[in-house]
Amino acid sequence: MEKAKINASELVALMLLFEIGSAVVVGLGMQAKQDAWMAILIGMAAGFILFLIYDYLYRHHSSLSLIGYLQIILGKWVGRAVAFLYIVYFFYIAARVLRDFGALLLSSTLPLTPMLVVNMIMMLAAVYACSLGIEALGRASEIFLSIVLMLAVLAIFLLTASGVIHWEHLKPPLEHGWKPVLQTVFPQTMTFPFGEIVAFSMLLPYLNNPLHARRLGLVAILISGLILSFIIAVNISVLTAYNAENSTFPLLRTIGKIRLAGFIERLEAIAIVTLIIGGFFKITIFYYAAVKGAHELFQVGTRKELALWLGLPLLVSSEIIADGYTEHIDIGLKLVPLYLHLPFQAGIPLLLLIITWVRKGYYPTSR
Repeated sequence: MEKAKINASELVALMLLFEIGSAVVVGLGMQAKQDAWMAILIGMAAGFILFLIYDYLYRHHSSLSLIGYLQIILGKWVGRAVAFLYIVYFFYIAARVLRDFGALLLSSTLPLTPMLVVNMIMMLAAVYACSLGIEALGRASEIFLSIVLMLAVLAIFLLTASGVIHWEHLKPPLEHGWKPVLQTVFPQTMTFPFGEIVAFSMLLPYLNNPLHARRLGLVAILISGLILSFIIAVNISVLTAYNAENSTFPLLRTIGKIRLAGFIERLEAIAIVTLIIGGFFKITIFYYAAVKGAHELFQVGTRKELALWLGLPLLVSSEIIADGYTEHIDIGLKLVPLYLHLPFQAGIPLLLLIITWVRKGYYPTSR
């Protein structure tokens, strides 16, 4: 592992940008209609539980990364096989987020630009960030988080001043009962974005004070959950639940409603800048987790060399994972949460936790 450390504020900034990422722009949890904000909060609560599992495994195995303690808990060969699957998972999700990023820019501002060109620019930025290391990424996250927060405050102020926020669109709460909300939570909002924090099981060993990992992680999940819930509530209040659900990028459409003083309008750039920053950090952290995992597992080359070698496959993967954006979103909302997110975010970590508890019971002094 590279000899690098990040402090508490850098870890929180990385987690916030990662959690917000692409989730702030797409219609998260809109299957619950006007109760989408509630589905996000319940998903956040599930995210707390998942992170406590990741933190326990991290603490119990001498602050190793996921790749390290998989081989300890499951044995060398089974552990290495599962570790390889996690590397593929991290890589695949990085490619999916890269595709999300390209699709938004093409549909909003660059309709005549090939997606390959847009994705290649972001891929090169992610590769460069990975080559610089986690310390550089952590320092950059604090700067970019402040930019995102300032843009968010500005957007809320302008929307309020424009008089387009109508909170009555959130009524009636629980019109169809709890069933639509819970069906949206499990598995969607629980796994995206909160369960994706599993990628940080590869980054927690870099924290300069491991004892703070649990508190910092829970705080980051809480803040990101409240931010996402509030933004979705604003989207519904401005657009109505029906329009927000049927918008590809509801935040973009919400910001487009700003009309103030006869000349302050067409501020969609606020949403686009937010996506670029959040998308960059989400892609980079998933990609970094894949690169670091491959380096730990196979012990070939250096981390910087692997970051360069895997850049082109990442770009190609983002192009071929779906024939079009509709198929891409359909796979992302229906298949990925059930068949990828749940096993890798909840199923396998829960199994690791049970095995650890059983061994601790048989060998209480082994820790």
